Amino acid sequence: MEIINLQEKVLDLSDEQLKSIYSAASRISQDSIEELTPILLRVCLNCETGVLKDELGRVIFHLQKTERLDTRIGLEKLLHGALKVNAKEVFKLLESGAPDARDLSERIKSIL
Repeated sequence: MEIINLQEKVLDLSDEQLKSIYSAASRISQDSIEELTPILLRVCLNCETGVLKDELGRVIFHLQKTERLDTRIGLEKLLHGALKVNAKEVFKLLESGAPDARDLSERIKSIL
């Protein structure tokens, strides 16, 4: 699937798709969460378009401020935000990671 099409689909996620992505992310091991969250945060912080100036951005900021980004909810929110910012980078990151991260990448692609 072409990454540009994925980026457009991420911006128009339905609630059901988002729930499915969060459900897939909940299957990631804690070790993978601790490896992925700092990188996903960097992707979110490199946003130049302002797509995270919404409730999702406020949640990510709050989780960062309370040092809870390396939790399951932190992964879910960072994953959602990073997909909105730069889906290509997120898929590249997931596909080069641990087996559960590669599995997550495939699940997200099938959801989209």
